[in-house]
Amino acid sequence: MKITYTGRQVDFPPAQLEKVEGLFSKVSKLLDGKGDCEAHVRLSHERHLHHAEVTVNYHNHALVGLASDGDAFTALHDAVLKLEKQAVKVREKWRDGNRVEGPKTKLKETA
Repeated sequence: MKITYTGRQVDFPPAQLEKVEGLFSKVSKLLDGKGDCEAHVRLSHERHLHHAEVTVNYHNHALVGLASDGDAFTALHDAVLKLEKQAVKVREKWRDGNRVEGPKTKLKETA
């Protein structure tokens, strides 16, 4: 998954970056197993809050995870978790809506 960061520059320690990239890889597997998705991460800072917005397009659906927190890493982590929940929901809808039932057979009743 390609991850593009924009907005306020926040330097995360390598351990935190690994955790975030691990979460993104999990979302990528949910969306399209190959990892060809593209995520856009927007970070901003307002007074004492850090805002994180993660956007991914999946089957013409814009999945957006928004979160705010006093810590930038926590805000980004929460936004990715919200995005993951949305991805699961949209994938289940798409999967269940495109399934076709096979022919039904009737059971013979014996009296």
